[in-house]
Amino acid sequence: MQSRLKSLALVAASAALVGCGASPAEPKAASGLECVDIPNGQYFQVVEGRLVSTSLLEINGQERPYETAFRIANTLSRMGYPWVRLEWDGQTAILSGLALDENTRTDAFLAAKSLLETDMVAGRQLAAVINEIEVRDPVSATAVRLSEELADDGYPWLNVVMAGIVASLTGAAPSVSAKTDVYLVGRSTVESDLDAGERVNIVVDALRLNNGGPGIGAPLLNLTEGASAGECQDAFYAMMTDRNIQFEPNESVVLDGSSRLLDAATGIALLCESHTIEIESHIAGLGDDAFNLDLSQRRASSVRDYFLAYGVAPDALVARGYGASRPLVAEEASNADQLNVRTVFVVRPRSN
Repeated sequence: MQSRLKSLALVAASAALVGCGASPAEPKAASGLECVDIPNGQYFQVVEGRLVSTSLLEINGQERPYETAFRIANTLSRMGYPWVRLEWDGQTAILSGLALDENTRTDAFLAAKSLLETDMVAGRQLAAVINEIEVRDPVSATAVRLSEELADDGYPWLNVVMAGIVASLTGAAPSVSAKTDVYLVGRSTVESDLDAGERVNIVVDALRLNNGGPGIGAPLLNLTEGASAGECQDAFYAMMTDRNIQFEPNESVVLDGSSRLLDAATGIALLCESHTIEIESHIAGLGDDAFNLDLSQRRASSVRDYFLAYGVAPDALVARGYGASRPLVAEEASNADQLNVRTVFVVRPRSN
């Protein structure tokens, strides 16, 4: 119905413009046409090749309830309330959706109520307007607000998702360089925000490339505070599949290229700190056994210290180096170093 009204209005407007020579650069229409005023509330439809006027009331009188609801919801969307949902049975209107705060909830309800009461169709039949609009929790409201700010800054595909004290940046970047730049923009936006800056401990990169697989931090998006040990283990497993935390040779210093992977692991640990998280470090079998054991312990402790720096509860973490005692493949294998040198996260329910 909305598209029909638009098309009728466009036809009428076009006829008026041509007939009255609205543009001085264009010649006037052929003789036989004359300019007439179009009264408010009057539209035109084509009948047998001629424009015939019809009143708005005549058009709306043919509307079914869902068409009326759709038309009013579109108006609400243009007014800045695209999240409001309207159910209309011809007598009772039910408003629902998630508002950012209580003021927005009230404003949206009053705007919808006014539209319904003054509408030429709904206003004549309106019996009640029921307000079932809910207010977002503060964490969700902050994430929505930041996403809207990023869209206004020219990044409509970049979104902020928050769970507890962890913020994740999501969206599909057009290129690797754009992904890097946008991550820095999003991280700065979150960290500099007065509300989010105090609430969030870490900003995780969950961005992906167009037509690419899920980003490093994607497993975080399925987690909330209070996730089960199984859910936390699945998140660590998904994140570490085909990935590994890289260290400097024979050292426990994490390479810069693994920083975002370590950030993502930290985010999972923050959401899963109600359980015990064992950080296992394994290395290849070359060299002295005592040195290998010591190196693996220092690497596991380095990861634990990173978790602690971002606020993970100390009693949730266990750092354990296994040296070369638990290889996945024989040392003679061509990919031994790639598979045997690894960091593994094991999640267990916390014992009382």
